[in-house]
Amino acid sequence: MTVLKEYADTLRWYMKKFGLEPIDIAYLAKSAKKNIIAVLNYTGSLELETLEAISQIFGLKYYQFGNPDFPIPSFESLPDKTKERIAYRKKAGKPVLKVYTSLELTEKISEVLSEYKTGYVFLPSEIGNKVNSKFDLGLTDFKQITDRFKKDLQGIVEKTGEINKIEGKRGRPEEYYKLIKPITKSKSST
Repeated sequence: MTVLKEYADTLRWYMKKFGLEPIDIAYLAKSAKKNIIAVLNYTGSLELETLEAISQIFGLKYYQFGNPDFPIPSFESLPDKTKERIAYRKKAGKPVLKVYTSLELTEKISEVLSEYKTGYVFLPSEIGNKVNSKFDLGLTDFKQITDRFKKDLQGIVEKTGEINKIEGKRGRPEEYYKLIKPITKSKSST
């Protein structure tokens, strides 16, 4: 058995025991859902920091989680944030895959942006989080937001040239955008 398959099977076992879904693991480990799914499908890999973050979801160290003989922790021993997510998943049920066309997503982004005045500076993640909370979309990859900025919302928002570099955060830093043209709320939006 390969290390990836062994790790994925262990993760799947923990997820089943606690009723968690790939989106929950991604949320708690601050990773992308597609990365978690790729590992579970034996087609992807994760960086050591993400493997450790997944282990910490269950209150363990990486080497403990990676040891198939290590006993699975009790619910009571889990971190509070994990317990909260388990309770949320029990209440919400299995996530439903929602597929939105680029036009539908653009409309939802536009509705959020209509709450701001011209000149407002923001990060794509801020808009993505507002779209998620307002419309319950469950977006985890905010690249879709920046894609809409570059395509459908070109001339309404633009990059400022500033970046949001967070010390210790992996990956490419987010770029700030600015609302350069007002958006009026449509009468059909809810």
